[in-house]
Amino acid sequence: MKRVFITVLILLVIAAAAIFIYRFQILRYSAETLIRRALPDYVRIDKIDFDAKNDRLVLTDFKILNPHGFSNRYLLEIEEIICRYRLKGKNLLEGGLEILEPSFKNATLNIERLTDGKINLGEMKGELESSVKKAEKKEAEKSVLNKSKAQAISSRIVGDKTLPDILTLPTDFSLRGGKLIFIDRLPHRKPHMITLENVDANISIKLNPSYSMILNFACAGQGNLNGNHDEVVRWNVSMNPTTPKLTMSNRLEVSNLDILPFEPYYDEQSPFVFKKGRFSGLLVFDFDNGNIGSTNEIHLSDYIFYIKRGYENAEFWQTNVEDLARYFTSSSGEIVFDFKIKGEIGNPKFYLGPISKQAIAGMAVDKISTAIIERARGTQPGAPAAPKTDLEKAQEYIDLFKGLIKKK
Repeated sequence: MKRVFITVLILLVIAAAAIFIYRFQILRYSAETLIRRALPDYVRIDKIDFDAKNDRLVLTDFKILNPHGFSNRYLLEIEEIICRYRLKGKNLLEGGLEILEPSFKNATLNIERLTDGKINLGEMKGELESSVKKAEKKEAEKSVLNKSKAQAISSRIVGDKTLPDILTLPTDFSLRGGKLIFIDRLPHRKPHMITLENVDANISIKLNPSYSMILNFACAGQGNLNGNHDEVVRWNVSMNPTTPKLTMSNRLEVSNLDILPFEPYYDEQSPFVFKKGRFSGLLVFDFDNGNIGSTNEIHLSDYIFYIKRGYENAEFWQTNVEDLARYFTSSSGEIVFDFKIKGEIGNPKFYLGPISKQAIAGMAVDKISTAIIERARGTQPGAPAAPKTDLEKAQEYIDLFKGLIKKK
């Protein structure tokens, strides 16, 4: 009996020593197994490096599959996700794992809109719901329990532990060297692509307690349009994905952007055709349950444009491009134009802002006053001046009215 006890004791000591010696490997294997088991079927990870000695975790080639019907295989690709971690108990299952200071390296987000208006970001909601239903169906087929119990089991990772029991996720993330690719197939014969590169951003994501739904998303950062370092976009975006229709706040500060890549989006509403031009300014797009409220101010420089056919109205206004631009030109030599967008997102209405209204009013007063004076002289516009009459005194009142408008 004594020999048996000693033998058992020796075996326990050996086992304890082995566990101590290989504790990092055991932790690495346990953590990697649990992480892979928790992944939904639309997520791919090539490699999980669990550095227990340095409390560091690296996920390599993290990818999210695109919904069916879109051109790119992946919606999101991240070269590396790097973070620190800490155990909240004696082992992984006892207290769980807390993720700290996560950062994304070389992330690429592919946004695509199809000819029918569907956007892959919006279609991901269906993918998430489909993934949950598949898990529930799989567990229900294995169990004779009722549906509610099968749904509860489907969220378990190991034993009675769910993902939130094992893993504590942060709300704040950092992104360095990212890229956004937007492919639009709706308004064009050929796909129209715009990229935002060299993206650095801070991201905040608030999840529900079960980690199954995003309650709020916010992002502040900057990047370069189409990779050009002198074309800068800064933004502050927040989104509430729990509302029935789009609820989102967007503040975009743009600097020195080439206007031509945006032609498909302004051409239908614009009376001008631009041969070249650069713009800076502040763009505000707020969406409240599908209703848009937008206030924008654009400063245009280094431009060449002409009035689109059908918008000239030259017979009345006697206006050419140079004359029109003069009314919108600021003291700095830039054309300043502001506008508002209101209404339902599917049928928005465009309105001039106060700066544009003032410019149009000034131009109107100039043209009308010129016409009145020339008619008072008994001449046609542009004809040699006739001798002045008393009617020309009206010019004083018109000039006064024009001055009042320009001061508003």
